[in-house]
Amino acid sequence: MEIMIVAGEPSGDLHASHVVNALKTQHSEISFYGMGGDMMEAAGVTLNIHIRDSAVMGIAEAIAVLPKFLKKRALLKEHIREKPPDTLILIDFAEFNMPLAKYANSQGVPVIYYIPPKAWAWRPGRAKKLAKYANHIASIFPFETEFYRNAGASAQFVGHPLVDFAKTDLTPTQAREKLGLQTDTHAIGLMPGSRRSEIQRILPTIFKAAANISTALPNTEWILPLAPGISDDLINQCKNGIEGIPKIKIIQGDNYIAMRAATLMLVTSGTATLETACLGTPMIILYRTSWLNWQIINALTPLEHSGLPNLIAGKRIVPELLQDDLTPDTLTNHTIDLLSNPEKLEEQRTSLNKVYKQLGEPGTAERTAQLVLELATSAHNSE
Repeated sequence: MEIMIVAGEPSGDLHASHVVNALKTQHSEISFYGMGGDMMEAAGVTLNIHIRDSAVMGIAEAIAVLPKFLKKRALLKEHIREKPPDTLILIDFAEFNMPLAKYANSQGVPVIYYIPPKAWAWRPGRAKKLAKYANHIASIFPFETEFYRNAGASAQFVGHPLVDFAKTDLTPTQAREKLGLQTDTHAIGLMPGSRRSEIQRILPTIFKAAANISTALPNTEWILPLAPGISDDLINQCKNGIEGIPKIKIIQGDNYIAMRAATLMLVTSGTATLETACLGTPMIILYRTSWLNWQIINALTPLEHSGLPNLIAGKRIVPELLQDDLTPDTLTNHTIDLLSNPEKLEEQRTSLNKVYKQLGEPGTAERTAQLVLELATSAHNSE
């Protein structure tokens, strides 16, 4: 059997690699090809297209690279047409993958969409379209599953992939000892994002707040788990002209241990907020993008909350400082308020634990692989 798999960003590359490994365990005689990154390639996928330059932040940036994306999608369509796979697996990356799902469907190629578009957040019409194009939707949120089923799709809740690897066996005390932190301080973790543009917009504000907080609460330590591909040089550039920044310990390769060690995390909105929730660490969610992106988001997104933990909880359990609300003063005040009130931290931990329990049991990749295998086997045997 041959399976085509398409992921467009590093997170999709990671999740795709787990599904490929699970499929190879369940069925050894499958070949894989498509679009992805180093992790998919290491798992045994023949890459027709590498995603080195695919990651973008926001609609405005996506428009700028549109010609390049159209060329990539045309190449993938050519592969589907000339060498139809037994199944096409699409992972996240909705603006690129939705038209690909439509094309594969028109060519009679079965489609399974893992980590589907967040149509429940904006542009809900995409759910009905995907119901027409995809044979199965492997959903990662319970409420998302119901949303797609109501739109007429064959959707199954497979659990969230973070449950399988966003964890550590260390206690907070053990995590602090491993990172060389004191046990009697407030440890504040900084996660300003994984893309250069968002780090440049958010990290200087964090540093200004850190200078204020360290003056008001001198019994604090600071850690910054470095996202893959982000250099120390970029972090240092964001410090330019800012006085009073406390000593910040850069953590590489031990991000989940850093999250467990932290008393409080200051996290850019995105997957990292859910990773922090899985570790049970209180947080403040931050976000800032370009003016144009923000106008588009406000026009298209009818949601009361931005952060994933709040969306899953259905209420504001974590503070959100977005766009103009993200200033050094507001971040300073929210941080000091939480650190000065242990009961608020504990209340948030309890709420985050409830969110974690809604993400399903371990084994997401294996359950997704089973769905793929059933679809691919049926298609292969019917040829």
